[in-house]
Amino acid sequence: MLCLGALLWAGVWYFFTSETRAETAKISDEVAQLQQQNENARLATSHINEFRALFATKTAEYDELKVLLPEQREITNVLQGLQDTANSSKLIVMRFSPRDDTQQNDIMAKPVEVEVDSNFANLKSFFEQMAKLPRIVSITDFKLNQLDKQTANKTLHAQFLLSAYYAAPTDLNAKPGAKPGAPGAPGAKPAAPGAAAPAAAPAAAPAKPA
Repeated sequence: MLCLGALLWAGVWYFFTSETRAETAKISDEVAQLQQQNENARLATSHINEFRALFATKTAEYDELKVLLPEQREITNVLQGLQDTANSSKLIVMRFSPRDDTQQNDIMAKPVEVEVDSNFANLKSFFEQMAKLPRIVSITDFKLNQLDKQTANKTLHAQFLLSAYYAAPTDLNAKPGAKPGAPGAPGAKPAAPGAAAPAAAPAAAPAKPA
């Protein structure tokens, strides 16, 4: 009798709590899904913070490298700075002639032919200042001759090629030139086959003497 009562009670309990247990299971599933979404969001946030830190680091590195490799619009100021450095080193600048720019990959070079008169101490001071510049420069084709007529500040004549480097411009809006066979401007009528070019206007008659 006792066992029958227990079974009856268990059946009643199961019947009346089945809906509650179903809702509890549903809520448990939703909680598990929300926990997983929260974990995914946490991981995504941590990755975003890592990317932000990496971006800040790369931006700082770019700013440092930008000082070494200026843009094209800054090269005039760089050359003026080099000339000022030569003057501050008490070099007598005989020639400072920029050449055409050259390019290698994404690096542009502005070579300048330089001739100076100086003594050894001032020339050494100039080269030491060149080595300490924040810009990337190089000195090649160096020639040194002793002057026949010397003074305290003029004992040597030096010739060298001074190259200042800068980043190659990247103009994404630049339009390429027209290629042979490319269509003409909109609205322009094509010339008739075999049509001759328009004749030049006749020269004006010379004025008659008064």
